[in-house]
Amino acid sequence: MNQANHSRRDFEKKFAFVTGAGSGIGRSIAIEFAERGGVPLVTDRDASLVDEVVDTIRSRGGQASGMRLDVRDAQCLRDAIEACAELGGIDIVFNVAGTNIPRNVETMDEEEWQTVMETNLTSIFRSCKHAIPHMRRRGGGAIVNVASIAGVMAENRCGAYSASKGAVVLLTKNMAMDFARDNIRVNAVAPGSTRTPRTEQYWQRSPTGKSEAAELCPMKRSAEPTEIARPALFLASEDASYITGAILVVDGGLTAGFRIPTFDRM
Repeated sequence: MNQANHSRRDFEKKFAFVTGAGSGIGRSIAIEFAERGGVPLVTDRDASLVDEVVDTIRSRGGQASGMRLDVRDAQCLRDAIEACAELGGIDIVFNVAGTNIPRNVETMDEEEWQTVMETNLTSIFRSCKHAIPHMRRRGGGAIVNVASIAGVMAENRCGAYSASKGAVVLLTKNMAMDFARDNIRVNAVAPGSTRTPRTEQYWQRSPTGKSEAAELCPMKRSAEPTEIARPALFLASEDASYITGAILVVDGGLTAGFRIPTFDRM
């Protein structure tokens, strides 16, 4: 895997609001954003993880602030957006926070359904609703949502997760149309199997102790969080200045197509 080029300072004097930044993809986004000159507000519902990420960024010479945030709490989310604006402004929003409760619609109860929807979808609505006025006043900005390949094609026993991520895909496109006139670009990354603390819990239940989804993709491995963070940062950067409404699938080729073993034998 290629190493990141941290000599780039393309996010110098840019401020970003990052949800779910205590671990996994969100953590990698916050750290790499700071290493490229940006200043993230690191948020997560686990305060100890927030402190660790902020300390890591500062130990590497970067700048960051942190705040405990449960994205399901509407008032706390609004307060966090206002805090980010007061720190220096909001140029970029990375909506990363997400959860999954593997159930089909028959076995999932109402509370579980609401937990997934509020975390994965409603939090994006709320963060964008409150951040967009600040971004407009600064002359524009970029929003990057973390969707999933489960929002492109369904996963078994993940009714709420697939529904929420599919909604993120279309919400992203809708906001891209609505706010292009304000110079606000809205895009999403759709990761496939990625090594995070949450997904590693699932892998422990597989017969091999490895990601079964990774075995289905042509590259035969899971992504590291940095391999999702870098495409997300690309979408937030000036390199993507003419890209909005895009869903960038980062899945090792899993959704590229299906393989017919007979053809391999010909």
